Amino acid sequence: MARIRAVLRRQSAASVDFPDEPERLTVAGITLDPERLTVTRGEEVQSLPPKEFSLLHLLAQNAGRVLPRQVIIDRVWGADYFGDTKTLDVHIKRLRGRIEADPSHPVLIQTVRGVGYTFEA
Repeated sequence: MARIRAVLRRQSAASVDFPDEPERLTVAGITLDPERLTVTRGEEVQSLPPKEFSLLHLLAQNAGRVLPRQVIIDRVWGADYFGDTKTLDVHIKRLRGRIEADPSHPVLIQTVRGVGYTFEA
């Protein structure tokens, strides 16, 4: 069963379009620079840890699309990640604290209950 689940996860993850090389990206007034792992919003520039940057970059690349939790985990942590899925929730909370005007009422990173997350542009 574990092998079947892993294959199905990879097939599901393959349906989302991802470039091989991350490129500078601007969405909803936020600019992501993969070379420096920085996020710029207005005049404010913040450095992000690599996993948080990868997560935000993935969400921003797919702005307006709902990404299932497992697809996000496979893409950011790898298909062989067997840790707790709450790790994703913690990273989302940290990102909201960094980029949202009011993290308790997020506008950019939305939770799609029972499915995953979306980045609203």
